[in-house]
Amino acid sequence: MNRSIVLVGTAIILAGLALVASPLVLFGGEVFTPEQEFGIFLAPIGLLVIMIGAVQANPSATTVGGTFGNPDVRPARAAGPRTPAGSRAVPLGFNPREAVDCRYCRSVITYDLAFCPRCARPRDCRVCGRVLGMAEDRTDCPGCHRIEAFCRCPRLSRPRSAPLTGPARARRT
Repeated sequence: MNRSIVLVGTAIILAGLALVASPLVLFGGEVFTPEQEFGIFLAPIGLLVIMIGAVQANPSATTVGGTFGNPDVRPARAAGPRTPAGSRAVPLGFNPREAVDCRYCRSVITYDLAFCPRCARPRDCRVCGRVLGMAEDRTDCPGCHRIEAFCRCPRLSRPRSAPLTGPARARRT
């Protein structure tokens, strides 16, 4: 619950109640005035603001860039874990969830399949070039037994693509 937003809603409701009660104080009787009508319409708005403040997850940070009482919060990204001073993080060079083409029949293989759906040949790891296998319903590199994005095996010297000689036929396994 964000107390500052709830206090703004409470102030709106109290202002509405003051406007509803103002004819009694000012005129000494019940007279229906436009200010009283406006006070009646302020009560649901105040309840809405209180409900918004009650469902806020972090009471120290408010929404709308500090409008409701926290101007020191900066929406900048927090600093992540740093790499050691001597080493640099090496980018993958590919998206781990990107589909690949079969090097034999050129059909599309999704990232979570180890075998080509058309020719039933195993696909290669994009990091080290070894033939991928399956372990516990996930594709993994047989050299290090990690998923393809976290493979740390040394690169094999293997041709990346074979020339197409004709239409590829599906094999039955």
